Amino acid sequence: MQFVFPTQIEISNTSGEGFYPELLRGLTHKLNNLLAVIQGFSSLVLMQDDLDPSVAENMQHIREASEGVSTLSERIRSAGGCAKVSLQNLQLNDYFGVVGNGLAEPFRKAGVPFEMDVQPGLPPIQVDPGRFKEVLLELLRNAADAARAGEGRAMLKVCGPGVITPENERRVDLLISNTGSQIPAEKLQEVFRPFHGSKSSHHLGLGLTIASMLAAQMRLQLGVASENQTTTFWISCPAA
Repeated sequence: MQFVFPTQIEISNTSGEGFYPELLRGLTHKLNNLLAVIQGFSSLVLMQDDLDPSVAENMQHIREASEGVSTLSERIRSAGGCAKVSLQNLQLNDYFGVVGNGLAEPFRKAGVPFEMDVQPGLPPIQVDPGRFKEVLLELLRNAADAARAGEGRAMLKVCGPGVITPENERRVDLLISNTGSQIPAEKLQEVFRPFHGSKSSHHLGLGLTIASMLAAQMRLQLGVASENQTTTFWISCPAA
C-alpha cells in the first residue's frame, strides 16, 4: 500500500506562536466580534411578535449566514496552524476506553458498520489530548461519509511498536479505513489541501487540512492510501 503524505503543509513553529499565527488569531477574533453583533441584533429583531414573515425569513438567513462565517473563521484558524497545543503523555488504552463511544458517533449517525481494534498494553504517546481527538474525529467523520456513500464499512485499528512500523522506532500506529470508495490516484495529492474536498458545497473542505496541520504541530505523521475500493488514513505517533 502506497501512502501519500501532506508534504505541502508547512509550519514554521509547532507551538502555534509567531507573527503570522498571532496575526491570524487576531483577525479571526476581530471578525467574530463583528459577527456577534450581527447575530445579536438579528436575534433581537426575530423576537418581535409582529414581524413581517418575509422580513423574519430574511433575518433568519442573515443570522444563519453569520453563524456559518463564525464557524468558518474558527476552522481557518486551526487550518492555518494557529491552534495552541500542550503536549502531555497519554495512555491510549485508557483514552480509548473513555472516548470510544464519542469516536463511534459519526458512524452511528451515518448508519455505517464500525469496529475498533485497540491492541492492549500500548505505550503512552505525547500529544495534546484535545487536539488529538480533533484529528481523530476529522478522519473518522471523513471515513463515515465515504463509507455511507459507498455502502461500505469502517474500522479503527491501533497497534503498538513492531506491528506496522519497526519495533526499534518505538511508534504507535493508528489506521482508519473505510471500504466502498476509492480516491483516484491523481487526487490523492490534493486531499490535504484546503477547499479541495469532493463533497457538497455545505462542507467547508477544511477537515483533512486541519487534521494534517494539527498532526504536524504534535509531530505526528499522517498519510493516506486508497486502492481496491478501500481508503486508509495512517497516523504514526512516537512513543513518549
